[in-house]
Amino acid sequence: MALEHLTDLTALDDNGGLTELGLLMAEMPVHPMMAKMLLASEKYKCSEEIVTIAAMLLVNNAVFYRPKDIQMAIDADRARRNFYSPAGDHFTLLNVYKQWVETDFSTQWCLQNFVRERSMCRARKVREELVYLVELVEIEMVSNGGDPI
Repeated sequence: MALEHLTDLTALDDNGGLTELGLLMAEMPVHPMMAKMLLASEKYKCSEEIVTIAAMLLVNNAVFYRPKDIQMAIDADRARRNFYSPAGDHFTLLNVYKQWVETDFSTQWCLQNFVRERSMCRARKVREELVYLVELVEIEMVSNGGDPI
């Protein structure tokens, strides 16, 4: 099953050997699908966004919290809707990270938006590591200017 998955990702050739892409994917200590996503991001001119999305996904979707108090839960739901993207959950996570960056990584912003600061700090650290890895395999960090399509 794992070999089929790697073959589908074009990390292995028909003989089971690593392809050029497979060698690059092996340099990244992440799930093979995520490694391919990171490597393919340059082609689509969105490596900045993909690195951020990958980092947010790697914090195990523990970005938002919802208090038990009913009124605070309603406030938390309202705050979460402010990040919503019709393009999907990955873009919602990207929106959260971008807004946090715009506030200069504010603790107060996290509190106001019911976002776990610890998760965001972890995502920031993971993002820095991913940027290093992507640049190590000579992928240019480029942005598509925020166009989700």
